Amino acid sequence: MKMQSMSGWCIEFVLLGMLFVNGAAHAQSAESILQKTRETYSQMKSYSDTGQIIYEYGTSSEDKHTFSTAFKRSPRHLVLDFHKQGGDRYVIWADPDAFHTWWKMTGQVMDYPNPNNVPAISMSGQSTAQVGLKTPTLLWGKAFNSAMLNVADPALDGSEDIDGHHCYRITGRMSDIYSATGKEVNLRKVTVWIDTDSFLIRKMIEEAKALPGQRNRTITIFEPRANPTLDDASFKFAPPTE
Repeated sequence: MKMQSMSGWCIEFVLLGMLFVNGAAHAQSAESILQKTRETYSQMKSYSDTGQIIYEYGTSSEDKHTFSTAFKRSPRHLVLDFHKQGGDRYVIWADPDAFHTWWKMTGQVMDYPNPNNVPAISMSGQSTAQVGLKTPTLLWGKAFNSAMLNVADPALDGSEDIDGHHCYRITGRMSDIYSATGKEVNLRKVTVWIDTDSFLIRKMIEEAKALPGQRNRTITIFEPRANPTLDDASFKFAPPTE
């Protein structure tokens, strides 16, 4: 009986050890995929996308917005064109000397000359339904700490096809942190789909706490292109005068 008990205990110990090792490898794999994605965006010479962002709230309410991005690293150029449901529009564009923003609702143009150009991106969240804080923070990873992929406790949750592209599905959590106090706010569950071939992001869902029977979910869908050939016309933007 003692031999059997010892044998059973050893088997349980080995199984627990295997679960621990597999769990650690699983978490490490998720983080390695996220890191490879960060590196892919920060090293691209050019990038473009089209996409939509869907905000689901209340019991059945839904807002849909669209956007497009064109980017060249050298010489630096960017146009992020955000179209809000209902007709509003917000554009961020960059040239080698400065970043600029234009908001249709106010007609205001803001210029952010080098080297103080970061606020053009970091302050764009509310005006762009957070789109401005997504891909641009990866393209300029060091300046923004790749904020779009600051996923805590990442786990590889299998794989899935998104519009014919095989993707890793990674889950975790995200939040916003006040730099002065370190207080964590806007906690949300996140799922991100990353193309297994290109390591480009194709879909992201962020789900925050909501009242019972209601939703508070943001779905961002990307159609990305890595290192496309972009002509000068892709970066020309003149704020409308009317």
